[in-house]
Amino acid sequence: MPDDHEDDASEPAELPAAVDPGDIPADAESVLTQLVESARVAVREGRPEDAVAAVETVRTVARNKLSDRRRAQQLIHGCDRVVDLAADDPTVAAEYLDAMRRRLP
Repeated sequence: MPDDHEDDASEPAELPAAVDPGDIPADAESVLTQLVESARVAVREGRPEDAVAAVETVRTVARNKLSDRRRAQQLIHGCDRVVDLAADDPTVAAEYLDAMRRRLP
């Protein structure tokens, strides 16, 4: 007569769901979204220093919190362009910020 407990032991334990490397942790997503929006507003209001400060923080968060290196590199590239353009060509800087926002979920 088979022991009912043997059947239970042969069933594999349930594994946690796989994590998509492209997923952004919720806290990082929230911070990145707020910072990019803050930079967009600053650029459009003629405050390039504030925009640069915001994207410097975006760069740090992207490097430290994003496991998807491709997405992190895209955001860092956008940050670099905004730093270069915020004062001299705010329209193009704003376009980079719009593109960065679209890359966030």
